[in-house]
Amino acid sequence: MVRWLKWPVFVELTEIYTALLNVMWFVLGAAIAQYNVGVVNWANVGLCLLVVFIFDLAVNVADNYYDYQHAHDREGYAQQTNPVGRLGLPEHGVAQLAWGLYLLAAIPGVVLVLRTGWPVAVFGAVGYAIGIFYTAGPRPINTTPFSAAVVALAIAFLIQLTCVYVSIYGQRPLSWTIVGVTFLLCLPLTLIFFTLQLANDTADRDEDIANRRYTLAYYTGKRGAVRLIKVFLVVGSLWPLLNVIFGVAPAITGWAAILLPVMWRGMTPFFQRQDKQLTFMATVKSASLFFLAYPVLFAIGTWL
Repeated sequence: MVRWLKWPVFVELTEIYTALLNVMWFVLGAAIAQYNVGVVNWANVGLCLLVVFIFDLAVNVADNYYDYQHAHDREGYAQQTNPVGRLGLPEHGVAQLAWGLYLLAAIPGVVLVLRTGWPVAVFGAVGYAIGIFYTAGPRPINTTPFSAAVVALAIAFLIQLTCVYVSIYGQRPLSWTIVGVTFLLCLPLTLIFFTLQLANDTADRDEDIANRRYTLAYYTGKRGAVRLIKVFLVVGSLWPLLNVIFGVAPAITGWAAILLPVMWRGMTPFFQRQDKQLTFMATVKSASLFFLAYPVLFAIGTWL
């Protein structure tokens, strides 16, 4: 493994450059616990962040491995797009890296379960199942029309809910009220993340069809997918205002809504042409503004 696993290869397989977003999820989760319950266990939050950070690397490696394994377009996607084929990486070595990272993530996960109880084990089991079977198995999640929604809920809600639980453990039980409030507060991120996943699937639609992955974009067509993206972008961007009205979020989080015209302008090239190389990255950059601003504004309103 040492011979082929150079740092540039590790970066491409794990997409470690997206790690900052994991930090922002936990900034929001900790702030939700503080704002609504008045307590944060930072040791538990740190352990949870470590688990998610390593697990995210494992999922990205596994996705590349299983997408290569399942590819029907061997000459195009498998050899020219997927990093396993494009870089000539050993399949067995890539699989070992993925499972090694999964096992490594489980170590702080076990410690966290011992500190907080069985519900975290349930959250973790659900997360592992989604992460592994997103691309693994005879019918991977990423070949279904539910893939964008599953990923959005797992990343933008389940992670924060787990963070809230480990933050309040021993101080207050996890009630359905706390779950509901957490869902409302995470809904803006969930909807924006859904638009990003749907945009990715829309840009990859032709490639996905060639590899027998029938995502939501396959059924809606590119024009229908773009219409959905626009709707969820607007609702997600404006939802912080409703959270303020409902009284579950600091008033300052409402300012996140002013990012709507900025994101709309940044995504307009994608609305006009759904191209992975030319226009998709503009949607990523635009959505990232919201992913950073919303948790920061919530944290400011909570602690300052």
